[in-house]
Amino acid sequence: MSKIRLLDESTISKIAAGEVIERPASVVKELVENSLDAGATDIRVRVSDAGKKLIEVIDDGCGIAADELTLAFVQHSTSKIFRIDDLDTLVTMGFRGEALSSIASVADLDVSTRMENTAIGHSVSFRKGKPGAVKQIGRVPGTTITVRNLFSGHPARLKYLKSDRVEMSHIIQIITERALANPNVAFKLHNDDVEVLNLPAAGNILDRISDLMGRKVAKEIVSFETSVEGIRAEGHLAKPSITKSTRDGFFLFINSRPVSSSVISEAVETGYSGLLMRNRHPVGVLFLDIDPKILDVNIHPTKRKVRFADEKTIARLVSDAVAKALGNVRHIPDVAPRQKELFPIPSSQSIPDSQFPVDSRFPDSPIPDSPGREPAQSQLFAEKEAEEIREDRMLPRMKVIGQILDTYILAQSGSDLLIIDQHAAHERVMLDKLRNRPEKKLSQILITPILLGLGKKESQLVEHFRPVIEDLGFKIEPFGTDTYLVRAVPAIGGHIESESGLRDLIGELAELGKARSIEEKRDEIIHLVACHSAIRAGERLTLQRMSRLVAEMHALDNPYTCAHGRPTIIRITNAELEKWFKRIV
Repeated sequence: MSKIRLLDESTISKIAAGEVIERPASVVKELVENSLDAGATDIRVRVSDAGKKLIEVIDDGCGIAADELTLAFVQHSTSKIFRIDDLDTLVTMGFRGEALSSIASVADLDVSTRMENTAIGHSVSFRKGKPGAVKQIGRVPGTTITVRNLFSGHPARLKYLKSDRVEMSHIIQIITERALANPNVAFKLHNDDVEVLNLPAAGNILDRISDLMGRKVAKEIVSFETSVEGIRAEGHLAKPSITKSTRDGFFLFINSRPVSSSVISEAVETGYSGLLMRNRHPVGVLFLDIDPKILDVNIHPTKRKVRFADEKTIARLVSDAVAKALGNVRHIPDVAPRQKELFPIPSSQSIPDSQFPVDSRFPDSPIPDSPGREPAQSQLFAEKEAEEIREDRMLPRMKVIGQILDTYILAQSGSDLLIIDQHAAHERVMLDKLRNRPEKKLSQILITPILLGLGKKESQLVEHFRPVIEDLGFKIEPFGTDTYLVRAVPAIGGHIESESGLRDLIGELAELGKARSIEEKRDEIIHLVACHSAIRAGERLTLQRMSRLVAEMHALDNPYTCAHGRPTIIRITNAELEKWFKRIV
């Protein structure tokens, strides 16, 4: 091995630049954050070739003093902290003193600036990290930094940059995050003279969310605020009707700094427990104000990661606050399809009757009653008027009026029409019974035990999960090689007491695998049992059974989604009906 030696300053600065400046978006991040630390209220960003050719940031901040202009670009020079203890009271975005020197070492850089209390401005250019002469110029107060030919002297770095579309998406993300954290600041972004973002200063965070995420999202936002032990949480999260397949719709800020934290993201999703569909994630913004003394932001040069002194307390605060906020609102999504979605076939085409499927169970003439068949619709409505279900804070008062496709329950609430997915709704009822009943092992003894002959794989699954399965109320005992006798099932009713239902349940247990502990699997197994116990789609119900199911929904803490997060109920308003039928414009 060669001898140990000190690196020269040029090499040190380029290594540091590699940690701080990874791509054009890194430059935008550092310059925009400097503008925010300078108190700017208007920040304009202009890029060319997605930042590879040009990045320019113009602000109306406090400016840089002439005698500090070149010093600002010396490595580890900063106005943000003076000693290590200052990290305990840090309120600025930057503090390392690495960004400007790193940018100047990998690109051509020009800066012009003027402080508000001076009559003249100053400018300086940097080439290969070295400054030229400081010159006097005329300009308005604020600072403009222009970066050209990023990584032009580092072809290997250029080679690993992505396409212009990808690099531009990273820049947009940077501006989006800073705009959400600073709604009182105006932002503009242009790429090759094409306006990408134009965000005027907003009066509040909801206006900024509307500008960035759209009015549809802003309309569904649930806001909350809470604090405990020096930690304050302010959230603006969308109802479960607005979700994304990835986590990129959720923005987390700690002391106004955008960060990534799997702990906090998981805490937010825990607060949504039961409201999200599988593989769907929340949309919205969460601000945490945390005493810097119990927070470490000095983990990585990008300052994207943080470390908490007591992450469990923070996670619990977040999950509880989200759950409480969402528990205080109704989550019945409105349905407003466009006319072409209702009737996709052009009106100019005639549709033969033969193209409409006919259900043989519903001929034009009334259906006579017969053993095992529900009463005909006409007879149902001839009976006493359906029971009106009480109103509470979760669900509105509603009256069941019928069933369609043997799958959906129709109900009326005032002038609104409600459509309930009978399987999803009953699944939620079953889930609540399994989770919350006081006696977990309450069982229903089967008159005729069910004999299950299983394969080797299924037998191993039954043995693996037996402690949890029996805790839910099943009574299963070995009955020969790879054969089990099921003597009892959970006393929650439903369809789980059939051989086919039990086989389906065991089949789905295989998807859970055996990698995690039994305790971690428990809730997933409860979800499966609830699903297999529930009323099926395609099952005809009496009016009384439908009314009873709706009444059971009113008793739930969360009646809006099934065990898998699918909606149980949707609403069509009278106004929407009148629009569809052209009664109103």
